[in-house]
Amino acid sequence: MKIITLPRIADKGVFALAVSQFGMAFANNFVMVIMPFYILKISHLSHQATTLWIGFIIAGAAVTTTLAAPFWGGMTARVSPKFLFERGLFCSALVILLMGFADNIYLLFVLRVLQGFVGGASTIGLILTASLSPPGRLRSNMSLFQNSITAGQLLGPPAGAYAVALLGYQAPFYLSCAMIFVFLIFCHRHVGYIPPQGEAPRTKASLKKSLLFGWFLCMIGTVHLNFIPPILPHILDTFRLGEKEALSAAGMIMMSYTASAIAGSYLICKISSSLGFKKVMILSLLMAALFQLLLVFSEGVRSFTVLRMLQCAFMAAIFPLTISAFARHVGGKAIGFLNSARFFGNAAGPLLATSVVAFADLFTLYLVIAGLTLGSLWFVAASMQREESEGGPVT
Repeated sequence: MKIITLPRIADKGVFALAVSQFGMAFANNFVMVIMPFYILKISHLSHQATTLWIGFIIAGAAVTTTLAAPFWGGMTARVSPKFLFERGLFCSALVILLMGFADNIYLLFVLRVLQGFVGGASTIGLILTASLSPPGRLRSNMSLFQNSITAGQLLGPPAGAYAVALLGYQAPFYLSCAMIFVFLIFCHRHVGYIPPQGEAPRTKASLKKSLLFGWFLCMIGTVHLNFIPPILPHILDTFRLGEKEALSAAGMIMMSYTASAIAGSYLICKISSSLGFKKVMILSLLMAALFQLLLVFSEGVRSFTVLRMLQCAFMAAIFPLTISAFARHVGGKAIGFLNSARFFGNAAGPLLATSVVAFADLFTLYLVIAGLTLGSLWFVAASMQREESEGGPVT
């Protein structure tokens, strides 16, 4: 008779980390879906200036987290990663609480910048996941961790849109803070102590080149996934929706394309072992660029949502696949460097979107992003070819 055994302790720890990161992503996106509308409500500037400030405020945290991620990753050499992960949750909760009291866009911008510096919990989460994962399950555990973030991004927006419609604009900030504290307690109880990781071996010159290539891939994928939220009010205005209808549609759109990102990440990671890393990456970039261009022809919420879902499905697996390719070869600082590409993409996407829309139109924006993606294909193919010939980690 077959004996059913319990999961390994390491996998339990990975699951607890994934749940905690889900809570963090849910709470952040619980307020992020309303952020453009909230900024429009409290702003006393012109419409054009406010549109630019929406990009600055949403991107502010991502910019500082991009700079801070390698620092916090490197800190795991001397400080317990679990302690740093919990610190990130705690500090983010406090800053989100303070956002609920902000009454002008300048203070909101300062708080977002501060949130980026003290945050970066996902960088530590990646290091913890790599430390806790058995060798044979690293890729699947990285996918689980990334999908937990994506699931939080999936469920947070519609819940946040409903909360603001029911309770007003301030309440979601208070609720988000409370939720993060709940998941902080859960993490503290169910993730065991992890000692400092120690200093990693000096990175070889060839591996440094590979890290730059991996950073580039993660950044491109993140720009695709995150450029839409700050310009959703503008997009929905072209479909002639009122404020309440636009808020509801914004939550639905973000929920839909995040769900397709989860499915796409799972399926593409699953087939990557048979198709190969190079083919999967090139196919993903080509298809994402195609559906990016097709957004121009969307005539309503439904067609826009379907095209956006297909675009995200092809881009979502890039980050976990790239991170898993390096996790066993580099230390915490290098993982932080790779994760900083995600934060940089979080900043570059909104800034690019709001800047182009403020001075041009949606067609120009879609064309620019598709062009950047197509232009990167030669670099991607050439870099992968070099890694294959040199036996690098990205294969």
